[in-house]
Amino acid sequence: MADKPLLSIIIAAHNCEETIDATFHSLIDALGEEINESEIIIINDSSEDSTQNKLESIAQQYAQVTLSAVNFKNVGLVRQHGISLSHGEYITMLDSDDIVKSNSLPSILSFLRKNQPDMLLTRLHEIRDLTKIDRQWSGLNPEKISQDEAITRFLIHKDLQAHLIGQFIKRTIYLENEIPAMTCYEDFYVFPRMLTGAVNIYFQFDSHYYYIKRQGSLSSALDTDKINNLLVCTVKMENDLPSKFNHLILCHWLDIYLKYNQLLTNVEQKDIVKKHVLQSHSLGFFINRYVRLSYKRKSLSTLWKK
Repeated sequence: MADKPLLSIIIAAHNCEETIDATFHSLIDALGEEINESEIIIINDSSEDSTQNKLESIAQQYAQVTLSAVNFKNVGLVRQHGISLSHGEYITMLDSDDIVKSNSLPSILSFLRKNQPDMLLTRLHEIRDLTKIDRQWSGLNPEKISQDEAITRFLIHKDLQAHLIGQFIKRTIYLENEIPAMTCYEDFYVFPRMLTGAVNIYFQFDSHYYYIKRQGSLSSALDTDKINNLLVCTVKMENDLPSKFNHLILCHWLDIYLKYNQLLTNVEQKDIVKKHVLQSHSLGFFINRYVRLSYKRKSLSTLWKK
């Protein structure tokens, strides 16, 4: 490994004895010789199965692997701990049950080395049926996008979501945006402000990364604590992004109101959501060309809700 690696790959591991071997070997296959320009940091957080034994076996085989065992029971703290251990110019995150496409990373590292972007963002390939995984990759063909376009695509969920996994972001940007101690939505908390700190941004549509959507995942098993985190992150996003994006942010508030209003547990939560929904009842919202027609209809539907 080079004295200072180009890329730090941070893996959060918890009770992943059944998946970590496939995930790690897909990473090795994706890296090829670029493993020598990379460091792999794996944090085992409170696992109660044989995860630690598997990780120790992996570390014995690869000098590029650094292991750390913690008892946080908190993915936000784990990711931030991984950043504190990192040395790379760029950081990417990998979940311990996902798959990286074969031989995809050499061209990505070459691109990072040559172009020095603040961010190389990718569209995650979400998949539920593991039999449909094809590890072959069509290759790197990134487009340069402006900061405003990146924020707009993120807000309308066009290609970009608030995931840190599968993204390649300069370590200096991570150092300016501490990941909070959240058990979910920790990436949503920091990603909007990260975008405001980046200028040289590229986007890759064909993902190198399979994000495996499993039964019982956070997004499909919401509860009141997760809803509270969602509200905290949405408020922070509103504060972090320029005011010209406010109408698009209101779309997120409409989703919270229409999907999760029954999970709002106190008056303060209900009031803040209602306040934002009322703000969507404005001419500016309805004439904004970036606000999709479906959200304009959602806003109209709330006019008759008590």
